[in-house]
Amino acid sequence: MARHCETFDHTADVGLAARADTRCELMSALAEGLADVMCDRAQVASARQRRVVVESEDAGALVVDFLSRLLLAFEVDRFLVAEARVWQCGEASLSADLLGEHYDSARHELRNEVKAVTYHELKVARENDEWVARVILDL
Repeated sequence: MARHCETFDHTADVGLAARADTRCELMSALAEGLADVMCDRAQVASARQRRVVVESEDAGALVVDFLSRLLLAFEVDRFLVAEARVWQCGEASLSADLLGEHYDSARHELRNEVKAVTYHELKVARENDEWVARVILDL
């Protein structure tokens, strides 16, 4: 099974539910899922690359911290993600390359303003032969 991420409704928020064969693929799926919530990734070119290194307390905090870095990239630099390539991922650290471009109102239609990545109902686990995660985004 390749990586996969889908959204689910959660009161006034939205959730991401992802599954993948590896921890790195899981984190990539979550990042791309967040990007899809914000904007149609098909409209975003992979014109620029950003390296991201995140160290956290544990696997749950790593999910929140990594996705929060993507939000920060948009809020500060207006950087939209087309693709996330997580190439190193441990229990509480990861290294990734984010491919994307700066927001252009003429070409990019924003879908949702994501205010924060929350710890509410956060889940990161190995189940059977795959990695699974659930995270709620505050809209």
